[in-house]
Amino acid sequence: MSARDSPAWRNTMFTTCTVSNNRCTMEEMFQKVNPGLSRRFPLASAFVFEDFDDGEMAKIFDLKLGKLAFKTTDLGKRVAMDVLRRARNRPNFGNAGEVDILLDHAKARQQQRLNEGNGGDDRSRFEPIDFDEDFDRGERADTNVRLLFKGVIGCETIISQLEGYQNAARELKSMDMDPREEIPFNFLFRTGKTSTARKMGKVFYDMGFLAKADVVECSATELVGSYVGQTGPKVQKVLENALGRVLFIDEAYRLAGDGFAKEAMDEVVDCLTKLKYAQKLIVILAGYDDDINRLMAQNPGLTSRFPEAIIFRGLEPTDCLDLLIQLLRGRQLDMRKKKKDLDLSALEVPAPAFKQETLNQFDTLSRIANWANARDVQTIAKGIFGLLLKAGAMKETIAVVTEDHVRTVLDSMISERNQRQDATNIRPNSLHSDMMAHIQGIQAPPPPRTSASSSSAMNTSEAETPQQLAKDVPLATPANEIKRDSGVSDAVWEQLQRDKQAAEKKEEQYQKLIKASADAANTTKILQQREQASEQAFQEAIKHNKDQSILQEAKRLREEARLQHEMELRAQEELLAELERQRKAVEEERRKEAKAQQKLRTIGI
Repeated sequence: MSARDSPAWRNTMFTTCTVSNNRCTMEEMFQKVNPGLSRRFPLASAFVFEDFDDGEMAKIFDLKLGKLAFKTTDLGKRVAMDVLRRARNRPNFGNAGEVDILLDHAKARQQQRLNEGNGGDDRSRFEPIDFDEDFDRGERADTNVRLLFKGVIGCETIISQLEGYQNAARELKSMDMDPREEIPFNFLFRTGKTSTARKMGKVFYDMGFLAKADVVECSATELVGSYVGQTGPKVQKVLENALGRVLFIDEAYRLAGDGFAKEAMDEVVDCLTKLKYAQKLIVILAGYDDDINRLMAQNPGLTSRFPEAIIFRGLEPTDCLDLLIQLLRGRQLDMRKKKKDLDLSALEVPAPAFKQETLNQFDTLSRIANWANARDVQTIAKGIFGLLLKAGAMKETIAVVTEDHVRTVLDSMISERNQRQDATNIRPNSLHSDMMAHIQGIQAPPPPRTSASSSSAMNTSEAETPQQLAKDVPLATPANEIKRDSGVSDAVWEQLQRDKQAAEKKEEQYQKLIKASADAANTTKILQQREQASEQAFQEAIKHNKDQSILQEAKRLREEARLQHEMELRAQEELLAELERQRKAVEEERRKEAKAQQKLRTIGI
């Protein structure tokens, strides 16, 4: 038998091959496919082949390029190395195999370029464009940001922030320093701006930090598991799928809860520090200010891992009016292609009184909770155009937007938003705080002095109200008319007085507990009624509005309100359950104390 066929040779080669692949993947295979592999091929003593660094990749590139009898310029080599660096951010980076892939693509692009007659006829030389068709993006990056955000209102701060990252990256590269150590990769969006996330992906891709400028969108549902042990793998799968790209987690406030939601957020925080994910993708948590602040407060580790916030300045009333005109002009251009026109003179050259009225209406809307700035202005523009369609104005050559059209849509939105705010305006924190303040001073009852069973008493109390129990349970306090008998020493009398005061204090605490329990039950009932009223208001609102964009926004807000009500009701039910537990324990103690006093009276003490 040859050495190649020997078991020792096969074991050695198999161990070497497995560890030269992705270590995490191989460990998972050892654990899930056949756990016996871990004993036969212990990873602790296996060979480990680390990824090649940039210098080693450059040598491999030169070697393979020479074997193909090709050459390139210094710029071409820098472009090729930049492509390889970005490839590291993708899953399953192939090290030297990536060089083969790069050269294969370069040969295909060179052939296409030469066939089209571009760039000479030297078939033995690769040009920079053969390695990367958009290789000069770095030189154009300084102007890209303002071009990317052209026409976007209220984003001056964001532009300055991104330009600062570009300047920092350029300076660090000029000093041969890695800009990844200074440029943040994790961001908080104070509102959910998916379009801005795409622009950020383009900026970071142009700086050479990402493999693609794509945005991977996901919601909290895609991160949260439904049973123990599912959440971690789900989070890791989403992060791995987004490697080399932008991961946009919308409605991140839903990860601020307990249970699996908190586990998902903890897993995200933990993964972002691991070498597999750190600085290899852009992670954006998006949500409104209050939601993001609550999420950050619940998980202190987020503050250090998401140091940068992208803050979208709220649109001023004048900005809203300008954006409304801009959106309607887009409709105007579309109509002109169809040989029709849209008259916007009522908005473009408004009467002073009408302009002020419109600005006041936008100001009113901006003060209502959940005002969505540009998205709501888009809804208003659709509403105005929808009125023209319903009125049959498009049959005419020129459709005219009047002051009444604008006024009607704005008044309708103000009325709808006010009703929705009134229906969902519940302050759980204040309710909970008031209730907790009310029961402050209520102490937990002392442990029972006997081990007698209290099951029958507990069953009886469950069927009775707190007020009935307060009447039925005998008082354990001594009578107030007790007088000092002759022969009672001062020490004994003082002890009796202290016992009397303690009994009175316990009675006072018990009455507070009874009242707090009743108040908690009443508050729970109020929350349930408000949820029903909110649902009725929502159903009534969607009956009178058929605009799909408005309906979608209404459904989103209704879902937020429902989740908020559910959290409030759950917190109130937990509070009520705790109060009931304390009340039952105190009542059981009072029964035992009353029974002991009755026994003492029976024997004449």
